[in-house]
Order: sequence, then structure tokens, then C-alpha cells
Amino acid sequence: MSLSYEEALAALNNYPRREWRLGLDRMAAFCERLGLAGRLGETGSPAFVHIAGTNGKGTTTSFAQSLLVSQGYRTGAAYSPYVYDVRERVQLGRDLISREHFGEWVGRLLQVAESMESDPMGAPTEFEFKTALGFAYWNAQACDAVALEVGLGGRLDATNVVTPACSVIVSIGMDHMEYLGDTLAKIATEKAGIIKPGRPVVVGPMADEAREAIELIAQERGSELWQFGREIELRPEPAGWTVRTPVGEVSGLQPRLKGAMTPTNMALAVSALYAGGLRHDEEALREGVRLATIPGRFEERTIDGQRWVLDGAHNAPAAAALAAGLMQEGYREVNLVTGMLTGHDPEHFAETLAPCVRQVFAAPIDWPRTQPAEAVAHAWESLGRPVTICESVAEAVCRAQAAAGDVVATGSFYLLSEVDAALRAE
Repeated sequence: MSLSYEEALAALNNYPRREWRLGLDRMAAFCERLGLAGRLGETGSPAFVHIAGTNGKGTTTSFAQSLLVSQGYRTGAAYSPYVYDVRERVQLGRDLISREHFGEWVGRLLQVAESMESDPMGAPTEFEFKTALGFAYWNAQACDAVALEVGLGGRLDATNVVTPACSVIVSIGMDHMEYLGDTLAKIATEKAGIIKPGRPVVVGPMADEAREAIELIAQERGSELWQFGREIELRPEPAGWTVRTPVGEVSGLQPRLKGAMTPTNMALAVSALYAGGLRHDEEALREGVRLATIPGRFEERTIDGQRWVLDGAHNAPAAAALAAGLMQEGYREVNLVTGMLTGHDPEHFAETLAPCVRQVFAAPIDWPRTQPAEAVAHAWESLGRPVTICESVAEAVCRAQAAAGDVVATGSFYLLSEVDAALRAE
């Protein structure tokens, strides 16, 4: 059954909402029915670079994707969540899946998913469906490498049915605690679930409590461990950044992506190619770093002479990275357009970002899990920032455009989608 792009979108919008369940048996069964058994990296092809972390995993995935393309691999990539276009979830090369292929593969997978309705474990969740969509499409396109971003956690995430050439754990912070645990060690243990026996893992900078939990799991599984600041060294030099690993180094790396943590995320992606035994021609590495892009991560726009930054930060560590990037790029006392989802902490978010903010326009996000704008506003009012509560994100954008000075939109990737639509409408 092949669908048009519009029909596929409608089918996904109406896809039954099913509860997340412990275990990967349903996802494994879905992949098997799609003919993917043995085609998820077990034999080394495709070579997955599997990327988890509290913050920075999307940017690291974008670098890994671009690096693999520049090395000549036929490359797939997956991002979670998407920002502006659902097709960001499944990519080929540096491009989104085409509308035609999207409709075709949604139609094919719907038939298989519906056939599982009567199974004891039931049909796949929406996230499992979209994840398997990528696997099926990349298999049909004969991809030999994939940059794969984890959705939530790691151990029980639907992406964790793959056997990667290399796993990457970018960062560990206090987020999604209702699912992952209430300590850094517990959260790190969940994310370290992507480490597979005998397969290397690259780890970013993090607190000792989290790092030690990951070290233990890597040791138990016989996985070589490369840690940022230890086995991995990052140095700024006049011609660009240099990344050194235990098996080689590359210099002259010049990313066009901005953000305080961008060089670190770049270094982790470069190191993953070395650790995973993937091709790492130095000139191709430089090209891959230079061409990497991703929406919604310190994304700068100029609209009628007014500077905007759109960033999906939604927790305190991400807010700290955003604040550092704003200071670094010369943004001072910005106007803030913000909204957040339930489960995220507006108080600590606001405390971290406040030094950069002059006034706030708070609005509810058009999403079932939105926090009331009043709750977000209260966090900023308690810090002495003037706040305007808006009925919609579109109204907040309009008010920010009428204000003097730069504007930052942040608090959720779902917020950015609405900001983008409002700016395009203007």
C-alpha cells in the first residue's frame, strides 16, 4: 500500500497512541516482520554510530552524518525529535527522505503494524514505527553507514535493537527523571544500555558519578572506552581545532555550527569514526565538519534587521550551553520567546539563562503536554524579569518582533516549530 505524502502525514497524525513499555521485544518483532533480521549492524553493515546523551546528541549526530557522507559512505541518519519537518527523522546522505518515499514506506509499514494488533505484545508505538521506518528505508537504499540518534534514555529506546560500530554517550544530566532515575548514576546506567559487547564507546565530559557508572558497564561488556579529556583531546589552534585519539589525530577542523559545546560534540563524532574502525581520511573529515548542519541548535536568522536565535534547549545544562553561546556571539539582554512542556523545570532553566535576558514573552505550546504559560512566567517573574503572557506562540513572536533588540526563542523543540511557522507567516 503506497500513500501520498499528505495521506502518510494524516495516517501518522491519527496513529493510535500506545503506552511506552519496558522491553524491546515488540520492536525486535516488528523489525523481523519487516525482513530486517540480521540487517541492523550485527554483521558490520550498515555501520551504525549510535548516539545517546542528555544534551548535544542531535548536534553530535549531525557531525557523524556529515563525516560519514564525506568519507564516501552511503549514509542514513535519524534524529529525534524533528524540529520543522517530520522527514528530518529519516535522512539519506545530507537530504531528508523524499515525500514520495516517505508516503511509500509509511504505507508499507502500516500494513505490517496493523497485522500485529492481535499479537500479545500489540502493535508498535508511534516512535517504534518511525524508528523502523528508517531501518526499512536505509535497508532498501543499501546504506552502509547510519548516524542514529537515541530518542529517550538508551537501554529501552527503540533504536537499541542495533549493533553499532561505535556507541557515543555525549552527556549526562538530570532530565526525564520519571523514566531514567533520580541520580546521575542511574541516568548514566540507562544511557549506557546502548553499549554492546566488544563494541567501542566514546564518552563526553560529565560528572564523575556518571562517568564511573559508564566505565563499569563498558568494562563488564568488554568495550573499549574513549573518554573526552583522557583518550580524546581537543585543542584550539590558529588553523582550526585539532582532535587527537589513541589511533590518530586530525587538525584544521572548522565547524560552521555555533554553540559553546559544538567543538566538543564535533570531537566526539570524529573520535567515533576512529574508534569504530571507519574510514577517516583527514581532508574528508575537515569537509564533513565544515558541512555539518542541523536545525534548532543555535540557529541564527535575521528578519527585517532583527537578529533571532532559535534553540531547542529545555533543561538547565542546555540553557547553560545556550547562555555561553549567546555571550560568545555577542548577544546581550535579549528578548525571550519561551514555552515549555510538562516534566521540564522552568525555575532552574530560567535561573541559568537569566543573565542574558531582558524581558520575556511566555506562551503555551500547541502540544498536549504543554506547561501553562503562567507557570513558565512565574519562574521568570521571580527573577525580576518583566513577563508578558501571550495566548499563543504566534502572539509571542509578534510582540518580540515589535520589541527593540535581539530575540531568542527557546524552551522546547516543539516551540521552535511554531516560532518558525509564525516567522514564515510574517
